[in-house]
Amino acid sequence: MQTLLRFLSLIDALSLWSGRLVAWLTFLAVLILTSEVVRRYFFNAPTQWAHEVSTLLFGLLYVLAGAYALKEKAHVGVDIFYSRLPRKGQAWANILGFIFLMLFAGTLVAYGWKFFLASWQNREFSLANQAIPIFPFKLAIPVGAALLLLQGLANTIRDILVLLGKEEEDRAH
Repeated sequence: MQTLLRFLSLIDALSLWSGRLVAWLTFLAVLILTSEVVRRYFFNAPTQWAHEVSTLLFGLLYVLAGAYALKEKAHVGVDIFYSRLPRKGQAWANILGFIFLMLFAGTLVAYGWKFFLASWQNREFSLANQAIPIFPFKLAIPVGAALLLLQGLANTIRDILVLLGKEEEDRAH
């Protein structure tokens, strides 16, 4: 049981790490956009890269934030029904939801990986600015989906523990 709990903690740590990374990427994107606004409107010297890079960074935010949001229970839910269920009913609803999450995120991992590989093999760069490689950003699609799947798995294991009546035992350790 201790090994399982350490595994769940590791997944939580990965999700927390991805959330912190997203926070810093958000800060970086805001700095880039602020710099671009100042350069454009105060110095009449816009860049050719700021808009493209900020768009790519916001794409990273989108795909990498999912696991953190799932860990923190920040995804949108239908609480009018869910909140009225007993804890075991919520666990069953979560497990059912994980099936759909596996279909969605599993598809993103599989097709996202193919999408990245094609981009990497072609050494894809931005059409607007040939100095900006696109293929590293496309790697975030399968990575973000894999992180989401892992956090979903961790949550599902916890829900199974609830159904088995082991939730309190876990909290004691």
